[in-house]
Amino acid sequence: MSGWIPQVYYDFLARVVPGSAVVLGVLYLRQGPSRGIGFVLRGMCEQEHSWVCRFGVGLLAAYLIGLIVGELGELLAGRVLERRDAELERGFIRECLDDHSRALQAVGREPLALQLEDLPDADLMAEQLTVVDHYSGSRLLALVAERRLCLVLAFGLFMLAVANLLGYAADLIHKRLIVEAVLLVGMLVLWRRSMRLQERVVRRTCIGWLTNVLSGGLSGTAS
Repeated sequence: MSGWIPQVYYDFLARVVPGSAVVLGVLYLRQGPSRGIGFVLRGMCEQEHSWVCRFGVGLLAAYLIGLIVGELGELLAGRVLERRDAELERGFIRECLDDHSRALQAVGREPLALQLEDLPDADLMAEQLTVVDHYSGSRLLALVAERRLCLVLAFGLFMLAVANLLGYAADLIHKRLIVEAVLLVGMLVLWRRSMRLQERVVRRTCIGWLTNVLSGGLSGTAS
């Protein structure tokens, strides 16, 4: 059963979601820009259980919008994030290595004869850790997904803040300033959360790698 779940998950994301989006696009374009939306909604959502269809279409749209917003964020700020993440990552790994050596000394064992330069980056650590400890790998995947969620939401709120500011310049409605403040605060909170999650991801990856991979060997597998 555990072997079927990743395959079904892959099939849904890699085939069902993009296939459904293309089918909806074909139906829309076939009817033309002006009548396409009405045709799709009438043809698919005016049924006895239309709420199911609306929920499915809304879920598909939300997934695709989230995917596009995330990729736009990577396109516009990917290099800045990558450089910042690399600098923070090496600092977190250095701290984990020092803490692990101190913990070994506290229980009467020899500290690790490893230097920071001897360790791989966090991505390779995570891949190796997944091989020897599937549970830890799953936990790390959940943290990575949460961090990705925070980054996508932060960039989405940034785009909404820009759009709201342009709207304020057009209509001068002062309530938009309150909305702008809420959007900016939300963006900063999510950005801060993403940074804290990155620290947790790197620390857990490094600790898991040191305790599982080094002790069990790269050829080991979790039971």
